[in-house]
Amino acid sequence: MPPRLLTSLRLARYHRLYVRKFSSQPTPTQKISLVLSTKTPKQAVIEALNQHFDRSSKKSFHAPDFAAAIFASPDFATWLRDEGFIEGLLGTLSNSNHNGNSEVESIDALCAVTDGLTPEKVFGKPQAGFSILYGSTKNIFPDLRDVGSYQSVNDEDVESSVSFLSNPLPKDTWPLEITLPLANTVFQTGQRTTLFASHWQRDLLGNLGRLETSVKSTQRIHPSIDVAGHTSPLIPLLPLIPPRKIIAGLGNIVRQVEVNGFPTPASKELEDLVPKVFDIRSKRDGSYSPGPIGVWCWVIPPHVVEKHNLLNLKVFQTETLRSEAELTLESMDVFSEMISSGCRLHKILSGGGGWGLKQGLLSLDPETKASQPDQDDQHDIEMFIRAFNDIDNPNPSHGLVTPGSYIMFCTKPHWTEEEIRASRQMTPTTVLGVAPSHDQESDSANLPKDIRIIDGHFGVVSKAGLFLKATSLSHMDNSTEPAQVFTTKIDSPQASFFMK
Repeated sequence: MPPRLLTSLRLARYHRLYVRKFSSQPTPTQKISLVLSTKTPKQAVIEALNQHFDRSSKKSFHAPDFAAAIFASPDFATWLRDEGFIEGLLGTLSNSNHNGNSEVESIDALCAVTDGLTPEKVFGKPQAGFSILYGSTKNIFPDLRDVGSYQSVNDEDVESSVSFLSNPLPKDTWPLEITLPLANTVFQTGQRTTLFASHWQRDLLGNLGRLETSVKSTQRIHPSIDVAGHTSPLIPLLPLIPPRKIIAGLGNIVRQVEVNGFPTPASKELEDLVPKVFDIRSKRDGSYSPGPIGVWCWVIPPHVVEKHNLLNLKVFQTETLRSEAELTLESMDVFSEMISSGCRLHKILSGGGGWGLKQGLLSLDPETKASQPDQDDQHDIEMFIRAFNDIDNPNPSHGLVTPGSYIMFCTKPHWTEEEIRASRQMTPTTVLGVAPSHDQESDSANLPKDIRIIDGHFGVVSKAGLFLKATSLSHMDNSTEPAQVFTTKIDSPQASFFMK
């Protein structure tokens, strides 16, 4: 029997997004998602969308400019280069009530390939198809023609990304920017990633024609969220060990932590606990197959440990009858506030074993912010210099790993099939998520040819994770004063950020 927490209103109470009621009033930016199979004819997709808008009460856009941000899963990467398909898609979206008198003359389109659409269930697998934002160009793209966002001929191997301007996290006031790295499309299009903008014009007969196409490396998008709301994170991680004070470490390496008042190799408790995790999972779920598991850690400033009473946080225990799902759901409230309090999440890249001074070392993923083109080397140099500058820093909240800070280890929880089925469906909203990196690509060819249209929903995922950037200045603030900035990378599978 699945935990009652999954079938109760705990998730609804926490996020208020599984039972949210949306206003029927039109908003500047619309959103829609299409889940389908690659066997579905392209014309059938356009016809289904036409029929959908014929039945809906949405009004057409009476504005001289119109834009659409079209995100496709990898299976549909080549569809984005089909001029006829994109023309039909843009024509339908820009004249969604089909009164035959569209006033939209100019259309801007941004096409991108992401690792998939958000799952149907909260803890399910990513879906295949398209997810689209559409409306006024100036509302969706604040800087579409920014020269620095275009890709040069020499940047073909650059990993492109899209950044979404969002409201602050809960109990925070700093505006948030969430950067989503795009999918690797080498085997679909021959390009490292796929991100390009195109400009379309309607002629006197009402026909759309593409005037230009430009490859981009970055693009900022404003999904037109409620300015009074917050961005709600959902980070499903199972806490394994209570926070431990870092005794010795430098840069992204943790050497010793304090356990029961004594210096201990950083990996010692993990090495003892992981085999027990395998045993417990095998006993509770006969279908579970032990294998490599990812481990993440929160690096926590000392005052946050005390503020949130983290030393008493309930963690995984071999003798408890409580499921991993229950512990994970209870921890999500705390993790949400930890991000707002300046805690960073890092994946453990390697470590364990060894002897002498190298015994039990743990290497943390040093990446905390999205790198812009040609900035990777400079970023590595800055991190190297900062590591040495932080050796004697009296404030352990600065730097990546600093003695005096705390570290808390977590892993991806194991969900039984019954628990996944019992989890809530994604209510139409705007959501960015993290897809498991080891999963195979969704086999959209085996999906039914039926087209499932989810109105009012935009949701995409990335296997590389999401990069959060909170700043003390508004997204629209043009002040020359330096802004305070907090950045972190969230790459734990099934983590999501819900925007109103």
